[in-house]
Amino acid sequence: MLPSVNIALQKVPLTGSFAASELNKVLTFQPFKDWLQAFSEQQESRRHEMDVNSIDVQSIDYFGSEKIGFVKFKANVTFKETGKNAPGIVFMRGGAVSMMIVLRAKNEEDKIILTLQPRVPVPHLSFPELPAGMLDGSGNFAGIAAKEIEEETGLVIKEDELHDMTHLAYGDKWRGVYPSAGGSDEFLRLFVCIKNMEGSEINKLEGKLSGLRDQGESITLKLVPLKDAWKSSPDAKLLSSLALYHSLKNKLV
Repeated sequence: MLPSVNIALQKVPLTGSFAASELNKVLTFQPFKDWLQAFSEQQESRRHEMDVNSIDVQSIDYFGSEKIGFVKFKANVTFKETGKNAPGIVFMRGGAVSMMIVLRAKNEEDKIILTLQPRVPVPHLSFPELPAGMLDGSGNFAGIAAKEIEEETGLVIKEDELHDMTHLAYGDKWRGVYPSAGGSDEFLRLFVCIKNMEGSEINKLEGKLSGLRDQGESITLKLVPLKDAWKSSPDAKLLSSLALYHSLKNKLV
């Protein structure tokens, strides 16, 4: 028997060309659970504006043999008043953290670290971007950010050195910054760390090889002046972080 989910007062069938056991695994995927809860809250706050007729799971990608990494599904959603469909194709991957590390040396201009690594979907084999990593469902955003910084740059950062700019900007209203709300649930928690170092130590980071090689990561570090960072990469995480950083400067002490 195929499983179903509850969205507000509606019982919604979960369909797809998968065995019921695999569909049941989707029900345990934390991003999917979060999505169901948020959809229910939206329905209740907007007087059950939508009819959710079914959720059709189209693909499930695993990290390893058991852990779900990504789910793609189509929510068949219509407006009650008009009967018209609302766009409902979702690439579900959950949240991620991104870290802008501002390196500060006496009598030198501030620099930030970018990582260069292959990004096949773009495609680009040496795409410049801020260090980032997927959340694990624990809600420990700063802890995940600190761990990713060490893995991708080799720098050891304490959690209390990190400023969650998304929380400073939006509080609890939003879970983060949404880079593609029309097609994905992904949200980004944007952190910044302002780190004072000797200029010679900062320069040693240029061209450093890093990343977890046993997990397929191949990362090279690149330093760019903070003032020129906006034109160094089209990375949405970087551009969003710069906007928040310049707007929140007075709070980043």
